[in-house]
Amino acid sequence: MDDRPVDADVLVVGGGPAGAAAAIACAVRGHRVVLCEREGARRERPGETLHPGVEPLLAQLGVADRLTPVVGARHAGIWIEWGGPRRFEAFGSDATGPWSGFQVWRADFDALLLTRAGEVGVDVRQPCAVTGPPIADGPIRSVPTTAGPIAARVIVDATGMTRWLGRALGVRSPVRSPRLIARYGYLTGSCPARDEAPALVGDSTGWTWTALVRPRTYQWTRVSFGQRPDVDWIPEEFRYLTPLMPSRGADVTWRMAAQAAGPGWFMVGDAAAALDPTSSHGVLKALVSGIAAGHLISAVLGGKAPAEATAEAYHQWLAGWFSEDAAKLTQFYRRLGASAFAAPAPQKGLAAGGAIG
Repeated sequence: MDDRPVDADVLVVGGGPAGAAAAIACAVRGHRVVLCEREGARRERPGETLHPGVEPLLAQLGVADRLTPVVGARHAGIWIEWGGPRRFEAFGSDATGPWSGFQVWRADFDALLLTRAGEVGVDVRQPCAVTGPPIADGPIRSVPTTAGPIAARVIVDATGMTRWLGRALGVRSPVRSPRLIARYGYLTGSCPARDEAPALVGDSTGWTWTALVRPRTYQWTRVSFGQRPDVDWIPEEFRYLTPLMPSRGADVTWRMAAQAAGPGWFMVGDAAAALDPTSSHGVLKALVSGIAAGHLISAVLGGKAPAEATAEAYHQWLAGWFSEDAAKLTQFYRRLGASAFAAPAPQKGLAAGGAIG
């Protein structure tokens, strides 16, 4: 290990759930960590439904007992109408009773994780934005930021769909689906049907998600497979509610980095792999990838694992998870009759089984 002085053992760029999880996982193992988050204040993001299975991860990060202030609603499952009759899918139960998911307010949830990172010794710099690509000097990389250059032994890219490090290193992140654009908005008022549980409704034209995210505050997301919804579109069940702000759009096209890690760098969360919100566990995957990267980085820094082989193992694990989820989502969309996800026709000269005819 190069023993030249550095500003940090690990530099994390991006302060969302993936970046915070990676920073906490490294810091609790005794490593010096700097986390740069470009936003100076809490930024509103779409509300997120968390499966109750996320609780062990939050316990690992030290925040499981602090969720109450950031949870806007709890519910035992989700209403689903996906190319057939509407049905209720419960999260499950045990001897203590039904499990309940969490509807967290993302700005507050992200702030909770950053606060925890600071408590375990992470140097959280906010606002602090990277201003260029990393400059390598052997195994040490210096990253230019608005707060000055930061030299680190390992860099973690948690910049989401911006994919700062991947772009800087020339790592491709090819599209793995038709282009998908989500539109989402927030409204206030009363919609008793959604107070009980969120709903996911899909057909051949697209899908709509509706949920209570805070008392008297509701959120909707719409992804259309053909023409995009108008900017003033809202779900029929919310037609009597009052919009809190203009609706917004986001690119949720599926992507997977051709390489999610290498010696001295890791990508976590959406920076590495992204699916549209129908996968229903974006924050879960962000936390898991961040924690996993933190464990592996610690092993490498401690001399217990080789850097190149560890990076490759992380990539293969993440790529396998992505491929499995993408295959399931593709089948779900085909059941809806979504033409954009239709199975490709056999190539000319090849039988359906792939043998030469």
